[in-house]
Amino acid sequence: MDANNSKSITNEMLMEQFMEMKSMIANLHSEIESLKNPVDSFLTKWIDTFEAMRMLRVSRRTIDNYIKAGKLKPVRINKRNHFAVTEVNGLVHVPESPKIKSYQEDIRSMLQQVAKMDELGEDW
Repeated sequence: MDANNSKSITNEMLMEQFMEMKSMIANLHSEIESLKNPVDSFLTKWIDTFEAMRMLRVSRRTIDNYIKAGKLKPVRINKRNHFAVTEVNGLVHVPESPKIKSYQEDIRSMLQQVAKMDELGEDW
């Protein structure tokens, strides 16, 4: 019985060591993947002034005003400003399209307002 117990303990220990090594390999693999091309991750998270101007459809002077107002926080790299893409996306203004109503909808809403005024009587 001792031989079986010692054998099962060793198998459990081997399995534990195997799982530990497997997790270490997975960690190393993820670290290697992150080091493959650090420039791509930088470019997807940061843009330069001219790209920000293009995204926001504004002039260089407006970008400078945004920086002075604290709306954009530049990071200086090689004498050039770079901005976080998320920060620039937060400034993108998308105008709402006007709601187009038909004459029938306008007449219905006016009649509803008139009906409310009639209910209130002289108090409106």
